[in-house]
Amino acid sequence: MKTKLHRLFAVLLVVLMVFSVFACSGNAGGNDKPEVAVADDIVNGDFEDVASGQWVGWTRKDAAFNFRGVTDAEKISGAPIEKSGTYFFAGTVGGNPAMRGTLTSDPFKLGGNGFITFKMGGGKDTEKCYVEFFEQGNDKAIAKVVNDECDGVFITDHLLTKVVDLSAYVGKTIYIVVTDNDDGNDISWLNLDAFKVCKDAAEVDAAKAEHDRQFADYGPRPFEEDETSNAIVNGGFETGDLTGWLLLDGTALTRAAIVPTSQYYWTDRMVYGEGEYYLDGSNNGAIQESLTGAIRSTKFTLGGDGFITFMMGSGNGGSYVALCDGNTDEELIKQENTYFSDPALALTLLRFYMDASEYIGRVCYLKVVDANDGSNGGFAFINVDDFRVSLTKDEVAALEVEQMEKIQNETYTSASYDDLTSLRNYYTNYPYPVPLQSLTMTAYADNQVVDCGTVDLTAYVADAKAAFGSEDVPVAITKVEFEGNETTEGFDAFDMSAPGFYNVFYGAEKDGKTVEAKITVVAMADHNEIANGGFESGNLAGWTILTDAWQKVEGQYPGVISKETYWDEALPYNQAGEFHLDGWSTGIDEPDPWAIRSTNFTLSGSGFISVRMGAAAAAVKVFKADGTLIGYYKQNRFADQNFPSLAQGGHWADMGTYVMDLSAYIGEELYIELHDEVIEGGWAHAFFDEIVTFYEEAPDYANNFETVMDGNQAGEVQIPWQLAENLA
Repeated sequence: MKTKLHRLFAVLLVVLMVFSVFACSGNAGGNDKPEVAVADDIVNGDFEDVASGQWVGWTRKDAAFNFRGVTDAEKISGAPIEKSGTYFFAGTVGGNPAMRGTLTSDPFKLGGNGFITFKMGGGKDTEKCYVEFFEQGNDKAIAKVVNDECDGVFITDHLLTKVVDLSAYVGKTIYIVVTDNDDGNDISWLNLDAFKVCKDAAEVDAAKAEHDRQFADYGPRPFEEDETSNAIVNGGFETGDLTGWLLLDGTALTRAAIVPTSQYYWTDRMVYGEGEYYLDGSNNGAIQESLTGAIRSTKFTLGGDGFITFMMGSGNGGSYVALCDGNTDEELIKQENTYFSDPALALTLLRFYMDASEYIGRVCYLKVVDANDGSNGGFAFINVDDFRVSLTKDEVAALEVEQMEKIQNETYTSASYDDLTSLRNYYTNYPYPVPLQSLTMTAYADNQVVDCGTVDLTAYVADAKAAFGSEDVPVAITKVEFEGNETTEGFDAFDMSAPGFYNVFYGAEKDGKTVEAKITVVAMADHNEIANGGFESGNLAGWTILTDAWQKVEGQYPGVISKETYWDEALPYNQAGEFHLDGWSTGIDEPDPWAIRSTNFTLSGSGFISVRMGAAAAAVKVFKADGTLIGYYKQNRFADQNFPSLAQGGHWADMGTYVMDLSAYIGEELYIELHDEVIEGGWAHAFFDEIVTFYEEAPDYANNFETVMDGNQAGEVQIPWQLAENLA
């Protein structure tokens, strides 16, 4: 009995010893920190140890602080990051902003002079996001640091240097716990870098000086105004920040929104702004569209002839610019972006004019408002630039001409959309407050399809018109380009014996100024093919638009683009040549249908035809010349899964070749319609290319395919041909 009691006592003693060791193991704050050896310094305090692909020197608990957040980025959400080396931790890169959790350092013996410095960004809610320091064995924090300088407007994700005085704990075992308990999305994350124990007072002083310099660089700008002035401060944001602008509400319009005018959006599209900077409410997606807010200019006394001008882009669904009374804050004039159009004029900056002459002599200010949290539709942000006030009529007249000529002389246009043409059309038709004294085209010629031979081209531009103010100016053909050759005469009897695409340029001239446009004339030798079946003219020459909503721009219907891939993932369109018909670029809203009709052709050869089509809404119809439907074919490849990999079964805007057996109609005259149909759900787009209406022999569709790169995924992927099912 005595022996059994001794054994039981021994077991209990061991259990108590183990519990005692565990209780003193530094598990303060419930962070479940595993036992590790005490280091002589902070392990991987600068997050440069990334070789293993997992945390070194730190232990993560719960969902936040995923190791993938260790990044070498230079900016986060538009904010410059002053990282200490190559890498730092960014909370938004590490996961969903709503994720919560902790990150705990390995314990270390505090040396040096006991001061610790580190860099911290984000963490706007200081009750939920913070950094704490613990002495091992004590569950009460000996120091707590929050980022109380993060105001969500000026200072956001910036890594600010912090200094912690732990000099009373030199020689003690310390560990660090970073906590993110914020499950919201208003800067509800933390950015971290450069945890370091200081050796001496000089290092502490240097860190404090760095913090002060950072706050001066990134913090709120001084706001001074003189309401007797006829001008506003920093109307074009050329200081590169929000100097001269006062935050009124929200966090949508911050310093992170001030970006270079040279910055492209959607990879290759320009905003066509003024000067070096403008305010971009999304900053290429870096700023959340769900945010709202408002800012105002300095107050001014309206002078001149009372005219105001500025540039605005996006602003869909509730965002606007307003002229306000400086004393009562009443909105006197409100201007929304009524010309918003996706994708034609989506983020592009458009110049607007206000006639505020009835308020001359009144103290006013300009207000920029982002009132769309996304519930009013997409593009829930606003872009603005180049605010000018107190303009005279003469100044307005000069600026109107300057702006028009600037766009007419612009040469850059993107591969994904002919935004420059849309922009010229905007300035041609804008209701100017002072009659525009500039040379402009007021009516355009149409593309043509002709049989090969001698053609009177002058007849095709007879309806084109130009004007200088109210004065009509004669229009004439200036040149014809064909396969790299240029011809400048003989337009009334032009040799088009060679089939192909002839670009006919026409325009007007007055007082040394010129304006020019072009049409494409498609010369055809055979009638067993449709005109421009591959859209290789770069436009819709040869096609008849069947949809009223598809509006012409400078005499041309948009929609044909040269871009081979889309989105940052470089997903392939599977384009056949240099161009294809792109549903995103028609200017028609996604849910709405559209259709185009080909020229007639005589079916011959094997009687097989083929079309490349993609996306959920694509369909092809084939008719006899009398309008009898004989073929109806729909795409069947669309699959919104395993994004962004085609190899794993996903298919979006990529086009596949569909072969159609029409051999029962050999010898008959037919035509084709391409349709974007109304469908249930999203992805109501259609994409088309390479309509082939003549095969001497039936194509071997069972063994044919196209090979494309699988976007940014490694390797190639094949898109097989298929025999399309006739649903007619």
